[in-house]
Amino acid sequence: MVEAMTTSRADRAAAVEAWADNVAPVDLKEARTSSLRTIAELVEQRNEVDDNLAAAVRAARDARRSWSEIATVLGVSKQAAQQKYGPLSTAS
Repeated sequence: MVEAMTTSRADRAAAVEAWADNVAPVDLKEARTSSLRTIAELVEQRNEVDDNLAAAVRAARDARRSWSEIATVLGVSKQAAQQKYGPLSTAS
């Protein structure tokens, strides 16, 4: 899932592709990238979970659930929940 790629990640990916188009095969070394691929996949999953969680918190607030209830389920303080998911939050 690369749709959510940031501009800087997209720029880095384009730079790598440009390099790959021009590199001489003799200059290449085997790269074991499975661990890095795993990290990238987990970052994508985390971003999706974060988006889904923010939507669920908004739905709970729309259903008139209190910040105290939401914070309890999240395992954080009421203040932390409001700061992260409140109307003035930039995390959503």
